[in-house]
Amino acid sequence: MGLQKNIVYSAVLTCSTYLVPLLVFPYISRVLGVDGIGAVDFVDSVINYCVLLSMMGMTTLGVREIARNKSNPVLLQQAFADLFSLNLLSTLVVLFVLALMICLVPQLWDKKELFCIGAIKLVANLFWIEWFFKGIENFRYITIRSVVLRLLFICFVYLLVHEEQDYGVYYFLFVSLTLGNAIFNWNFRKRYIGCSLRHVDIKRYAKPFFRLGGFAVLSSVYTQLITVWLGLQCGETEVGYYTTSTRLHQVIIALFSTLTSVIIPRMSVLFKENRLTDVRQLTEKAFQILFLFAFPVFSFMEFFASDLISLIAGPGFEAAVFPMRIVVFQVFIIGTEQICILQILIPMQKEREILRAAICGVSVCLLGGGLLIPQMHSMGAALTWFFSELAVMLVALHYVKAFLGINFPFAMFCRYACISLPYVLGAITIFVASESGIGRLAWALAFFLCYAIVCEEYVLRIHVLSTVWKKMRKK
Repeated sequence: MGLQKNIVYSAVLTCSTYLVPLLVFPYISRVLGVDGIGAVDFVDSVINYCVLLSMMGMTTLGVREIARNKSNPVLLQQAFADLFSLNLLSTLVVLFVLALMICLVPQLWDKKELFCIGAIKLVANLFWIEWFFKGIENFRYITIRSVVLRLLFICFVYLLVHEEQDYGVYYFLFVSLTLGNAIFNWNFRKRYIGCSLRHVDIKRYAKPFFRLGGFAVLSSVYTQLITVWLGLQCGETEVGYYTTSTRLHQVIIALFSTLTSVIIPRMSVLFKENRLTDVRQLTEKAFQILFLFAFPVFSFMEFFASDLISLIAGPGFEAAVFPMRIVVFQVFIIGTEQICILQILIPMQKEREILRAAICGVSVCLLGGGLLIPQMHSMGAALTWFFSELAVMLVALHYVKAFLGINFPFAMFCRYACISLPYVLGAITIFVASESGIGRLAWALAFFLCYAIVCEEYVLRIHVLSTVWKKMRKK
């Protein structure tokens, strides 16, 4: 399957992953309220952190190694068995630690029912093996399966969640998405390979597993763990404000992540064949897409943050507006960070340098969190996340320049900034001329989309959209 088609399927998959919860959130936020949303998000943040510890570096290591061995069935079978065995061992250890924490920590014991539901998500994630299907580049199956299950999730939410006390039902439905995906993936995997754990060698993958896992775990300090930190120190209401401010941003970053997730297998092959010219060309293309994507998103969310919060969360979430305006800067920072780390350093097998970047981010997070979260609450959490990601990006850029001589494209950035000025002028005009609400958002969205297409096809002449469209029609 071509790279362009993989990007399209991956984009649809990512949209379904993040847009479906976002679509039900206006209903859920009004039914469950700030405290209900905060309780679910607090528990899910802890569970997600446990999932991260159990997966360690499997998300990227699995994709890379499956991609490198997919042409040889014997090597593919052995690589899968080794990787899965390593993941099984780490999951059992984390599950035991989670059970111990629930029994010993009073704040966790008070929500033991929700944590029991979350434990299902932790175990099911082991059998999800999304890394295997991404490694063999079967994005079509992943996308169709996920979209169907998430549509069912929407239906069941509206059918079963009606009262403030139904937050447990909502969380179970949310966890069922992971469980359903795991069941289908594990069975579909049999079409490609078996799973014999008799002769496994987990040692050969242990070092990159833990190094990449160290990066993922440390990175989570300024993503998921900030939510836990905020909840323990400032309460569930502030968690509700903070997580609401990041919901739309998560969708946006995930959309750009579709590019990096698709390119990782292709980059692994290019580095293996030492085709560095192709690597540089693909990296330049990635920065073009980032800037084309980031400038309109940044302008839209900065000008219409209050309207967006009102739409997705309703009354009572006004305190989430300013954190959202801080978080939106991450579009540029995390986008650049993903290009450097996921698209270049991971295929180059530079796990040690990636780990050092994460350590710098954690150091900034601990310093900023200790100073800002107690004083500024949800806004302090947003600022802490911003400075942490900025530190990681700067270190990653340093290593990319050292290894490949690739610098941040400042000239390209300035060019795209100048071309994007009409976004700001259009946003100001619509903001002044229209009343707040869905109407203003609709006018702004229509203008931004139209100008983005004009820029991509006629001003910058990148022709990504027209190329993908032609290839999809040929199929």
